[in-house]
Amino acid sequence: MCNVTNFKSSAYLSLMVPFLKVLPQFLRESEAGRWYGTGESAHWPVQSNMNVCAALAVMAEDPDFETYNPSLPREEVLAISLDLFRYAMRTHLTGDRKATDGKSWGHHWISVLGAERMTHGVNALFPHLSEEERERYKQFRISESDWLLEEYPVVAGMEGRSGKNKPESNLWNGGFLLRTAMDYPDLPRREEYLDKGTRFLLNGISHPSDAASERVFRGRPLREWSCGFNFTPNYSLDHHGYLNVGYMVICLSNIAMLHFNFRERGQAAPPELYHHAEDLWKVVKNFTFPDGRLLRIGGDTRARYTYCQCYAIPAWLLAADLFGDHEAARFEKNWLATVRQEMAYSNDGSCYAKRLNNIRKTSYYYFCRLESDSVLSLSYGARWRREFQLAAPAEKDSETPALWEDDYHAAAMIRTEKTIRSWVKAGAQGPTGLCIPLNASDMAEWQGNLNGCVTGNRIEEENRKGKQKTFPGGFLYAGKTDLVETLPLGEGEEHYTVAEHRSVAAALPDGHTLLTAGRCIMKKEATINGIASLNLEIPNDVFNNFQRHYRSPEFDRILRMPEGKESEVLDTGAQILSIDGNVCVRLLSGGASLKIVRAGGRNIRLQKPSPPDLLSLYADVIAADADFESRRRMPGELLFETVCALSAGTDLKEMEDRIARVSTTVEGEVVAEISGADGVLYRCTISWRDGDDIPEIALFRGEERIG
Repeated sequence: MCNVTNFKSSAYLSLMVPFLKVLPQFLRESEAGRWYGTGESAHWPVQSNMNVCAALAVMAEDPDFETYNPSLPREEVLAISLDLFRYAMRTHLTGDRKATDGKSWGHHWISVLGAERMTHGVNALFPHLSEEERERYKQFRISESDWLLEEYPVVAGMEGRSGKNKPESNLWNGGFLLRTAMDYPDLPRREEYLDKGTRFLLNGISHPSDAASERVFRGRPLREWSCGFNFTPNYSLDHHGYLNVGYMVICLSNIAMLHFNFRERGQAAPPELYHHAEDLWKVVKNFTFPDGRLLRIGGDTRARYTYCQCYAIPAWLLAADLFGDHEAARFEKNWLATVRQEMAYSNDGSCYAKRLNNIRKTSYYYFCRLESDSVLSLSYGARWRREFQLAAPAEKDSETPALWEDDYHAAAMIRTEKTIRSWVKAGAQGPTGLCIPLNASDMAEWQGNLNGCVTGNRIEEENRKGKQKTFPGGFLYAGKTDLVETLPLGEGEEHYTVAEHRSVAAALPDGHTLLTAGRCIMKKEATINGIASLNLEIPNDVFNNFQRHYRSPEFDRILRMPEGKESEVLDTGAQILSIDGNVCVRLLSGGASLKIVRAGGRNIRLQKPSPPDLLSLYADVIAADADFESRRRMPGELLFETVCALSAGTDLKEMEDRIARVSTTVEGEVVAEISGADGVLYRCTISWRDGDDIPEIALFRGEERIG
């Protein structure tokens, strides 16, 4: 592994070359040529093919290629890259062949994304292209540019489900037009490309302030270019309908691809390319663990540790070059250790063959895309770290504290030098919280984490209401959601609300502790087949070497990922449980003891559940109530009412020594008292309320109300 002062492109190349061992199994050939993956005209196969084309081109041009004992000679790697490029161009609408589904691809809102992501690879391939191939590439770019000019409107909107929240696609479509105009300056529609490209780019990382801005771009004030705003006032993003840190990164990655392309080609990038890029980077930086894993406080609807995480690499390279950010380079360096760990687990040259085998078996189409993203993302570092002098990694990991909140998503996060605590109403898979040490990203999961889990006929949390409030050193959250059966099976059966779930959270100003409480009550008779109150998810997979140490006064076990075993519930017999001596959870009320719920294999799923489930990570689940008997539940039945305290960076004895108690007033108000890691006694009051109201919560330090 390279050291801090000698971080070179070889760190990337050494991880790319092993992919050549598995590459042949993903290659296919017909009269249309040779391609990677499944070869259809749909955008994922098109992107996957282009991703691998670019990665192979970067490998083939690297002077140190043979150093890593490749399984294919340089000439063959270059030949495959050229074939994949030819397949992409010949199966486009301007080409002379059809894709494997009998169709041509192109003229779509996302059809140029693969071309944008492979630009650095095309730059590497260009000396090897014939004049005919260069002309074919030019005609493809003109065709797509004309379609964007004539057929595709520029829109922007903050709400993910509005159909107008298009920050990343505005950036890649604007970038495509900009590159066409700059690479072919004699085209008759060049100025039209530049105008439409400017509008796309300025409506990428677009902010509410843009509507009144007088800053001039191409002779016109920004307010005249603005079509709306995609980001909230504090640069959070509601893409796909939740607080989506991953797509905040994707936006920066597309800027990076353009930034370095212009550097490679000796072209001057226009200022609209960098519109709000540094503002967004400052926020994204806070949403990154020191080891480079994205701190996705709103969760994810994709396979963990994959897609958006991959494209953090070009975003970090951009920050290292454009902003001179040494901490970004540190993220970059540290993340490669995680990639190396995953590849060692697969042990065949691929990145995901073993952990994501469930996806490969279920959707070869999807798996090919994920694998291609991994090797492509490494190729950015392999080429740009070789071509340019970029900022070196910082000497030590970042421990920058931050306190951040977002009203639209009812989200709050406090990051100290040692811990992370957060809560988000608008999470990808329901409201979600986090309380872990800053240096333990492998403990982070957001699939309804800390919010309690009720399962039945595809029950989902919908109609979310919530609000948050930050104060020095902490935050409060209170919210309410409906539990809705989302898979009606009978004729005329509706998406019924079967239960109401209220939840609160309080991050104490002690730097370590998070109080959580939840109350769930049935509203309609329904079959419930699983209850796990609290629902603290502890990943137990490749990234923590498949083992967790759970300890309490009555329980001491090292548990490994139980792949292929029966599901089980382990009763710890205790109200306090330590996890790896690094996180403690304490049950204050709502159950006799803490349980560990263990699925028989990977159980963290992609997107909302719809058969078949696609799974990408295993997690143990810590619960107060763990009831998996399937039975009918009646209106008014209380499924759970719990109060728990978590403390990050705290060992078992410290948690045992703390005062912790819960009482209920005559008015029905719940009062939780706990001494913090700072030795101060805090009091949290909760009024659950009824109807459509969210709970009321208040926090006191002694007699002083602080939140």
